[in-house]
Amino acid sequence: MNRLENLFFALLRSAIWNTPAKIEHIISDEEWNEIYAISKEQTVSGIMLDAIAMLPNEYKPDTNQRLQWIVLQKIIEKQNKKMNNALTSLDAELKKEHLTLYLLKGQGVAHNYPIPEHRICGDIDIYFAPQDFDKAIEYFTSRGHNIEGNPDDADYETEYMGFKLEIHKKCATFYTKRLQKRYNEIISSILKTSSAETTIDEIHIAVLPPLANSLQLLSHMLRHIIFSGLGLRQVCDWILFVYKHQKDIDKGLFIKYAKELQLLETYKVVTAIATDYLGMPKEYALCEISKRDKNMAKKAFRIIMTYGNFGQYGEHSITTTRLEYLKAYFWKVKNCIRFHRLSKSETWNYPIWQLHSLKDMFKK
Repeated sequence: MNRLENLFFALLRSAIWNTPAKIEHIISDEEWNEIYAISKEQTVSGIMLDAIAMLPNEYKPDTNQRLQWIVLQKIIEKQNKKMNNALTSLDAELKKEHLTLYLLKGQGVAHNYPIPEHRICGDIDIYFAPQDFDKAIEYFTSRGHNIEGNPDDADYETEYMGFKLEIHKKCATFYTKRLQKRYNEIISSILKTSSAETTIDEIHIAVLPPLANSLQLLSHMLRHIIFSGLGLRQVCDWILFVYKHQKDIDKGLFIKYAKELQLLETYKVVTAIATDYLGMPKEYALCEISKRDKNMAKKAFRIIMTYGNFGQYGEHSITTTRLEYLKAYFWKVKNCIRFHRLSKSETWNYPIWQLHSLKDMFKK
């Protein structure tokens, strides 16, 4: 890593682990501007100010620069408060209908952070067990919500109190039918024997149990690695989830399920990024991380740093014209080849699945 990246990651590690950063040189105004830009691209700007607050005064950015961080953090806090209000309201509504929502990702992992309200929030993702899904959709429709989505995917979208609400029948999507079927069986089995919850504004909301949650988070990261690029916020989510719940996860079952779902290689790559760049203690690893895994992690890390959160600053994210869509498709095919070792089935089936979207684009 170059000097700027070293500074950025020193601060990010400080924010994650809530310990003062080891900064040995004064950071210039230009470098602070670059660090601010990277933190915005990676959607970790909210927690970075917490690291800055722990620096000695002589190492902090000047007042004007600090002010832009403070303003942004206040916006993030306000957005988190609004989202938490929406979540508690939604949960109360559904409980009256005897429907149990499971909160996925986002606010479902935010509570693992030193200061949860400083994690940038996005959409609201909720999961319903298959027997509750249709009833939940009927409920939203009866309340006047405009439901959009593809019934074949069993995922729908609507708006709730100003937030995009994604309603899932499958808490993770695989492009390989065999893997999807096995994943659904595993999650169903786990939910029959265990439960978990998070507390938001003193309200208890269901989340996936730690073993199921670990598989869901990994499947989400694999999906982004192979088709657009991962983001540092997701790696931070994973690190802090593992830090809090590693003792609650059956190591043998985790490895068994991860192998069956072709997620173990993704786990190794993400763990290598977490230990090599973000300070996660190596003893947290649930299996051995090889030199080969670390080399693959370097490839994933470079894409993270080049294209930003979920690859949104890459050319493959621009699909407004047919030519751009075609270029994006071939970029993703190349990326699937690059990360084929992570999941041979998914990296083969994803480009085939994407062909349907490509055909639809050229029919217009």
